[in-house]
Parts: sequence; C-alpha cells; structure tokens
Amino acid sequence: MGLGVPSRDEVAQQFERLLSGAVGRDVVDRWAGRFFVEDVDVADPVVWRALGRLYGIDLLDGPGGEYLHGLDQVAEWLSELRAGDGRL
Repeated sequence: MGLGVPSRDEVAQQFERLLSGAVGRDVVDRWAGRFFVEDVDVADPVVWRALGRLYGIDLLDGPGGEYLHGLDQVAEWLSELRAGDGRL
C-alpha cells in the first residue's frame, strides 16, 4: 500500500506542530519529503506547494547560520495554506 495524498488539514497540522515546538524541523522535513521521494500524485496545487515549503524547512543559510526560513515566514505560509492562497 502506497503513501496516501495528504489533505490541506494534514499539511496544516505539520506547520502547527513545527510552530508550537512539538516537533523539530527535521521531523517535518522528513514527513514532507516522503511525498516527493515516493512520487505521490498530489493534485491540489496548494497542498503541493505547501509540501515543497516543508521539504527543506531545516535548511540553514550557510554553515552554522540561521535557518533559511524563519518562523515568521513559516507562520505566513500556514496562513496562506489555510486561505487556499495560490501564492503559497
């Protein structure tokens, strides 16, 4: 049985878990990465873009640097996901 397509709510939960500190960036990155590695056919473009944001959420801005995307930006992406905003 293959990996199912996540709903907008499931993706939003990952953003929420990260923002609340319940899980680390590496956990969310691995969760989102599975959908790319296993080539899951995600038809909803908003979900696909949100997964792309989460996959790589643990990237640093250079060796020993800050995270490439701060929590303010992550919170903005969550708001756009909830709004169904195509800008995500």
